[in-house]
This record gives sequence, C-alpha cells and structure tokens, in this order.
Amino acid sequence: MNPNPHRRASRGFTLIEIMAVLVIIAGVMGVFAFSIAGRLEKQKISGAAREVMSALRMTRSQAIVGRQEQALEVDLDAHTVTVPGREPVQLPEQIELKLVTASTEVSSSKVGRIRFFPDGGSTGGSLSLMTDSRQWQVKVSWLTGEIELDDGLDEQRRR
Repeated sequence: MNPNPHRRASRGFTLIEIMAVLVIIAGVMGVFAFSIAGRLEKQKISGAAREVMSALRMTRSQAIVGRQEQALEVDLDAHTVTVPGREPVQLPEQIELKLVTASTEVSSSKVGRIRFFPDGGSTGGSLSLMTDSRQWQVKVSWLTGEIELDDGLDEQRRR
C-alpha cells in the first residue's frame, strides 16, 4: 500500500517528451550544420584568393631577381594559375573566375597573363574569384606591380 496516496510514482519520460527533445536537438544540429557549410565556402574562396596572391608575388619576385620579364598565366576554363617554371595551381571548380588584363596579354578568350618586369612593374590587371555569396578580387597595379587583395567587405560595410 502506498503511504502517501496523493504522491504519484515517477515512471520515466513519456513518448511525447522524448520526441520533443529529439526535435529540438535535430533543429539545433541543422542550424549548426548550415553555419559550418557557410564557413567552409568562405574558407575555400579565401584560400584560393590567397593562393593567387602568392602565385603573383612569386612571379613578380622571379622577374626582379632574374632580371627578366615573367608572366603568370591564368586559364579560366581549367581553373588554374601557373607561375613560370612551376606546376599549375588548381583552384576550386565552384568558384567563378574573371580576368582583367592588358589586351596584349590575352592569348585566347579563356587564357590570359599578368606580366611583371625586372623593375617590379607590371602590365597590371585583376583576377576576381566569385561564388553566389562572396567576391574576392586580387588586383595588380600596372605602375608598381603592387599586389592587393580585396575581399569586398568594405563595400558591404558601406551599404
């Protein structure tokens, strides 16, 4: 016999309570997974832009040290950038590329170059790396050969 008739025995959780907890956990995991996917896309484009910037700097250094013109070749179809004397650097396929360079440096509709001179100057240009949500632009000054990375965040902040 139960000493306290008003006290109800605890028998565990009901099926509805367990289902509610599982739905909440699934929702939190979904939000977390979506957040991680966005960061991964940002990291891919950021990494690719930094690789392009590094390849441009290496090409410029080769021109200055070797005292002869050197050109970085960009193949928009193959998604590659090639430093003279090196293997092509493969960029992610999901990134759209756009090259702006001097008309004398365009060898076809999908292949072009940015040339550096022994004094550090260049033909100038830019390479844009774009996804649905972000755009990065690697710019090369024609006069000084200075290489700059624009992640597009300044323009977003001004809006």
